[in-house]
Amino acid sequence: MTGLKAALTLDEFEIPSVIVEKSGELGGKVRGYGKTFPDFRSGRALVSGLVKRVDSTGMIRVLRNCTVSGIRTEGDHYRVRLSDGTSLDAHAVILAFGFEPFDATRQEEYGYGVCPNVIAAPELEALLDPLGPTKGRLLRPSDGKPVRKAAIIFCVGSRSKRTDSPYCSRICCSYSTKQAIEIKESDPDAQVVCFYMDIRTYGRGFEEMHQYAREIGVKYIRGRVSECCALPDGDILVRAENTLLGKPVQGVFDLVSLSVGMTPSPDTSSLAEMLGIELGTDGFFISADGGLSPHDTGREGIFLAGAVTGLKPIRDCILEGTSAGGRAAAYLRRRRA
Repeated sequence: MTGLKAALTLDEFEIPSVIVEKSGELGGKVRGYGKTFPDFRSGRALVSGLVKRVDSTGMIRVLRNCTVSGIRTEGDHYRVRLSDGTSLDAHAVILAFGFEPFDATRQEEYGYGVCPNVIAAPELEALLDPLGPTKGRLLRPSDGKPVRKAAIIFCVGSRSKRTDSPYCSRICCSYSTKQAIEIKESDPDAQVVCFYMDIRTYGRGFEEMHQYAREIGVKYIRGRVSECCALPDGDILVRAENTLLGKPVQGVFDLVSLSVGMTPSPDTSSLAEMLGIELGTDGFFISADGGLSPHDTGREGIFLAGAVTGLKPIRDCILEGTSAGGRAAAYLRRRRA
């Protein structure tokens, strides 16, 4: 989404651009989201609208199934070497290649990868999607049984020094609340329990979404989950500590979803080394001046946008794609003057 908006912004300035896309489809992870928060708009439709605009202009060239294998300075421009053996010249480069979900197998106490009815948030997203594998019916993986009691565990792979991810991923509370609402709206009699560390719903409309979830019966327990254990019938026993009451709590659920945080894309470190751009202790890119020039790097003509500098919701990524495109356009115009 970020890269598409950046390219479309450059198009408005009549500046040609090239999108280098690692996969065979544009739109990143958002193209797989049935609904986004806080307004429950289709992520698939958001991407489709942007892709149509990209395809309709002759100013944007798209290279699919392609990655950057090298970048070097040549005179007044960059020579960008691609994985297919070709190269292209660019006077500015915008890095907007997103993030990766946290690998939940790294927190073994939750049983992900061992207990079939413990899934990660991206898998729950697919199950809730009307175009997903179950056509929107929430059926547990082990036996296809309809889920009547679900647990959602927040902050898996976030705010944890043990997993080298001490930062807040910023969007987990909100996307998990959105998923809880979808479960309740699909089946008002279903029980949904969210185990959370703290609720952080900071964006416009996010807190209202959280309040609505409580109104329709989503239960929130402030507690740290210590383990998830599979029972003989496939149910999952969740043990936790209620940190408000200082007492242990446990429950049995048909399905447990882990609200995984976000980590830097695997391409981050190699591109940082290739470009000589600094990374923060969290593994994400650092801008030259995060307050005054959030898109600029220590290299002239290299700009940052979206989740490469840290996690943020879709609307912020769209905004950053627009502003980074404008920043690159200003830089190119100044070079021509």
